[in-house]
Amino acid sequence: MFVRLGLLSLLFCLCSFFKLQAQDSLFPRPGLQISVLTCGSGNELYSVYGHTAIRIIDSALGTDIVYNYGTFDFADPDFYVKFTRGKLDYYLNDEDFAGFMSTYMREGRSVHEQILNLDEAEKKSIQQFLQNNLLPQNKFYRYDFLFDNCSTRVRDIFENLFKHKFQLAKVISDDSVSFRTILNFYERNIHWERFGINLLMSHKVDDKMTNRQVMFLPEYLENGFAKAMLNEKPFVAETKILLRADMNNSSVPNHARIAMWLLLIAVIVLSVNKNVAKHLIYFDVLFFMLLGLLGCLMLFMWLGTEHQVCAWNRNLLWAFPLHILFAMMLPRNSARIARYAQYAMYILIVSLCYNLFAKQEYISEITPILILIFWRLSKYANPLRNLSFQTFKNFTR
Repeated sequence: MFVRLGLLSLLFCLCSFFKLQAQDSLFPRPGLQISVLTCGSGNELYSVYGHTAIRIIDSALGTDIVYNYGTFDFADPDFYVKFTRGKLDYYLNDEDFAGFMSTYMREGRSVHEQILNLDEAEKKSIQQFLQNNLLPQNKFYRYDFLFDNCSTRVRDIFENLFKHKFQLAKVISDDSVSFRTILNFYERNIHWERFGINLLMSHKVDDKMTNRQVMFLPEYLENGFAKAMLNEKPFVAETKILLRADMNNSSVPNHARIAMWLLLIAVIVLSVNKNVAKHLIYFDVLFFMLLGLLGCLMLFMWLGTEHQVCAWNRNLLWAFPLHILFAMMLPRNSARIARYAQYAMYILIVSLCYNLFAKQEYISEITPILILIFWRLSKYANPLRNLSFQTFKNFTR
């Protein structure tokens, strides 16, 4: 009888054990899953660099939240002023995962997920950090595209929380590539936007990046996380492709470069015909007026904003703000025009010589513009040879 009771007790224990195992498989124990989402490039300027966010699944609460540092208030009445002056604050936002994904499905952009290899204490510390960052007094930060953006904020979370225990992987060699080179690659199919951005950025974007700095771009941060180590263990447990890109990534002709060269050729051809050349003064007035206004914009971006990458812009040597006054004087045909044209040519030559060893690079679209500036200035500088000393003496009084 005792044997029967023992067998029944053993059978009861085994049944209870398998029942609990089945329940655990159907209803996992409460816990957190934390992952990094890397979103691919889009077709618009704001999206060509990609995006980074953090996803937290809390099975105890039944939530699936994406924490996004790339949010700003477009409804702010001073949005454009703040954006132009580099004083636009971005903030951390939380949204439902399904809503987040719907945007990228609609735009045909890829989304990769890196599920992180963390223990419960580490997961909890990240969740608490983000929830604390969501508080109104903590959520805002002064956005800087190269040094403080949605990608660098995610990188900094793990560096700040785990300190020396966390080691990013090597994705580039330090001092091997510049910010400008990387940006030009991402902007390779939006040529007019790339042209304008390069005009406004100074030598600061020609600095060579460190391995850590290149992770201001989401794709490079994803690669840095892929083989990162935390407590001497792989930081990423699993990588999933949640969405594949459904976009046309074929190369687009560089219409900006084509337009600049066509403009140069057209002006040179027209200037050969004497009957037409005399009417080019209207073009010159407009051309130098636009150059002067561009110089004013560059000067404003340097002195009137907080965009540190716009300071000491060498393009001011040819997009000179005083070209506005030159354009206004052109119809008068005075000695001042000849003197200004000659000095402007000297400055342009110095600029080109300086280009041989300067850090700031000229992009190819600028070449026809520089040739055109020199060509048109030479037309007005030539009369200096025929002016008398008295004319210059009167001009300098």
